[in-house]
Amino acid sequence: MSRSNAAVVVILFTAATLVATAVTASAAASNCAVLLVPGSVDSSGELLATEVDLGCYPTYAEALSVGSSGAIDVPAFTTPASLTDAVLAADTIATATADVLIGTEFTGVSYGGTSKSYFASATCSTGVVWGVADVGASWDNEFSSGKGFGGCDTNKKFENTNFGGSVLTCTPNCTNYGTLSNQVSSLRWKP
Repeated sequence: MSRSNAAVVVILFTAATLVATAVTASAAASNCAVLLVPGSVDSSGELLATEVDLGCYPTYAEALSVGSSGAIDVPAFTTPASLTDAVLAADTIATATADVLIGTEFTGVSYGGTSKSYFASATCSTGVVWGVADVGASWDNEFSSGKGFGGCDTNKKFENTNFGGSVLTCTPNCTNYGTLSNQVSSLRWKP
């Protein structure tokens, strides 16, 4: 093999390695989980929560497992579109220390793209209302669809931080946020 052919092979191998690494890194960061920690209670009784980042994972199933401290054990092939409260109930091990999934937001319509799953200490079915006044700079104006879980059957997506601007109500799921796609800055989950 000539030197120029060997150089081309090395360059092609390096390029292929970089592409494979980028694809792996992208997949590794495509399903994120956060824990909602109650911060304060507003005048309506809503828990205003702060987010604790639990990391991002290659599969939706992994993000659900980490977010629930291992209590949610859905099959690895579980897709966001196929996940329902019934599937969660069947594949969740009840423990006193487990956090519960209350909602997942997606960057694409029809539950596609990168996901961010929100976990909390209590479901909305207990009468709790959860609010995130600011989704954070890296997620601001990114969400285009979402699902509610755990009795969080009324989910509001707000255009601005602190629950301002235009609002979309999902009961509990929305496959497309329409005019609010890529415009969401704060979230609320209620029974």
